[in-house]
Amino acid sequence: MRATLAALEAAGSPVRYVPVDVRDEAAVRAALREVRASWGPVTGLVHGAGVLADRHLADKTDAQFDLVLSTKVDGLRALLAATADDPLDLLCLFSSVAATSGNAGQADYAMANAVLDHVASAESVRRPGCLVRSVAWGPWQAGMVTPALAAHFGRSGIPLLAVDRGAAAFVAELGDTGGAPRVVIAAGDAVPAADTAPRPARVLVRGSRHPQLADHEIAGAPVLPVAMALNWLTGAAASRWRPGEPLILRDVRVYRKCVLSRLDGAGHRLDVRVAAAATGAPSRWEAELRDETGAPHVGAVLERAAAVPDPAAWTTPEGLDVPASPRVYDGHVLFHGPRFRAVRAVRGVSRHGAEATVVGARELGWPGDAWPLDAGALDGGLQVALLWAHGVLGEAALPMAVAECGVYRRGPARGPLRCVVRARKTHETGARCDVALLDPDGPVRFELLGVELVRRPS
Repeated sequence: MRATLAALEAAGSPVRYVPVDVRDEAAVRAALREVRASWGPVTGLVHGAGVLADRHLADKTDAQFDLVLSTKVDGLRALLAATADDPLDLLCLFSSVAATSGNAGQADYAMANAVLDHVASAESVRRPGCLVRSVAWGPWQAGMVTPALAAHFGRSGIPLLAVDRGAAAFVAELGDTGGAPRVVIAAGDAVPAADTAPRPARVLVRGSRHPQLADHEIAGAPVLPVAMALNWLTGAAASRWRPGEPLILRDVRVYRKCVLSRLDGAGHRLDVRVAAAATGAPSRWEAELRDETGAPHVGAVLERAAAVPDPAAWTTPEGLDVPASPRVYDGHVLFHGPRFRAVRAVRGVSRHGAEATVVGARELGWPGDAWPLDAGALDGGLQVALLWAHGVLGEAALPMAVAECGVYRRGPARGPLRCVVRARKTHETGARCDVALLDPDGPVRFELLGVELVRRPS
């Protein structure tokens, strides 16, 4: 510990080490008062405290159970209370894979860490400007993993996480502002074996779980937007590629609209089916979103992105004209209700393209935080494309296909995004364009190439 503190000081980072019972709110408050007096308000919090009392339930005392649970849970409660008035931009909780998969003798430890996971999910919604993570660590080659416990993991075939790799993973996670609040990090291969296919998934679409869909009506009936379908297809890739790895969805096509007539009743069961692509590299997978009858509605081919696009390529289109009215949601071209009104400001539209500011799922008030991609922001980008299409066609349109959808940042967007539409061509049945959504710090979050917009029947 002294060596670590010395190394931090040598690197130019002043350190204060204060022994305190993390469960004692008064003691934590007193310690932080001294810190604030020297350094100002607290902006980051990492809760790593934990103790073990591994025994089968029949052999575990109440005191042992309470100690394990309290260190994690009451410790977090005290830390959040003591920093309630601080401008936190980082909240990181050290959880465990025991919370997700269990471990013999660790019922109390699993329960305590599961609480941390759920609190992180709630706090990520409550603190939109704060990076929130609950990291469910696998076993390390250090810390609470004693030699005896390490031998147990070895006999069970469970690899241990090397300290340097764990530290690097921790730093990388805190640099991923678009990630989910709950993440598992454990030792193992960086990429699953080549014969590991993305897992199929099933989604139950109901008004209670997806209330925003009531604001996406066409001809008086809620219709599933293509952006949410792409979100679930992207989720199918989660078991195949590293978290946050850039992903391409090629040949995105809408076979038929998915009308959600039972949104306020029993809901609709949708399945994501995945199979190896008939042609191309072994890492290409064909994915489809199907309804209860097995009929496909949206399909795409999933593969890794070869490179991340240069944001400098997305310059402002020429000749932009500012719309006569700031009210873009006219009920016709943009028919969307309040929870889908992602377009916040339109810089202008011309035959060369369009530019606007859009927001994502968090700002729109969509529930939940487990978005493989921000479907709210993606739908906003397609809405800007519809505004451009109306300008060049003189008619309302709908997106029916995308040649290539690049997902370069996962999870919900933090803050407004710059949306650029680049014209490609107009034709008898509609128009074609490219769309990019860029994060506030500059990088491209989404890039949609070859968006086909089809004239909408009146």
